[in-house]
Amino acid sequence: MAGSVREMAERFNATITILNAFNPLPEYFQGPLIDDRCSSMEEPALPYSAALLELRDLQKERLQTFSQSHFSGMRYSVRIEDGDPAMVIEWVARCEKTDLIMMPTRGLGSFRRLLLGSVTSKVLHDTSFPLWTSTHKPELSSSLPHGCRSIVCAVGMNQHDEAVFKTAHLFAGAYDANVCLLHTQVPLNVQDRQSLAQSIRHSFDRVCAGDRVCAGKRVQTAMNVRVRVLDEELPKEICRAAHEEGADLVIVGRGHVQESFAQAWSHLYTIIRESPCPVLTV
Repeated sequence: MAGSVREMAERFNATITILNAFNPLPEYFQGPLIDDRCSSMEEPALPYSAALLELRDLQKERLQTFSQSHFSGMRYSVRIEDGDPAMVIEWVARCEKTDLIMMPTRGLGSFRRLLLGSVTSKVLHDTSFPLWTSTHKPELSSSLPHGCRSIVCAVGMNQHDEAVFKTAHLFAGAYDANVCLLHTQVPLNVQDRQSLAQSIRHSFDRVCAGDRVCAGKRVQTAMNVRVRVLDEELPKEICRAAHEEGADLVIVGRGHVQESFAQAWSHLYTIIRESPCPVLTV
């Protein structure tokens, strides 16, 4: 995961915030344990015992060591905040005016592989920030080992296709990547499929028309864009298509889904669990 963070920061000339939420007593601390100020010159007074303060200092020391090991020579800051992890992530992202949250998600064992971590699930549901989740596998995997050459985008899931188009355009421009737009609602016949594919491509071109600035460079609308209309409904078809396309990144609209909670979020969780590559939800 650290390699992906470094790659992204270098590609987009970004500053990294390495964050750890210290929550030793989750049943009591629903944090963040600090007020709503986004900056403070003083450390807040913490209601911890000496042992917990020592544990917190040790955690901060480990975080500093990790940061120096993986992000030496880059612009980064280290923060350890107190409270519920998901709420801390939201609070710090808002304070830092964050463009992207990146976090790992690992399935451990045949059963736990089917579940997302509670923090990941809560951040997915509660925050409005774009969220990058790593490949959901028991073993550690190297995300973006060769950059991002192939991007798959799921469109038609909800009302956030425009955000998906813009994000795909941004990454395609930064990485000179191919883009495959997957429509996730099965049409009735061949004529409908062709018309739908043309309409999706037209919408992509309209949303991304003109020059844009990416990492300080002027980029054109990604030209190597094609549309696939899936033969079956999502979500596993999206993951199968990602395998077939050799995708390095899957982009999915998240926003505040207006559909049935159970259906919409189970689809999103399945995509993240089964995807062969990182998933970026916007």
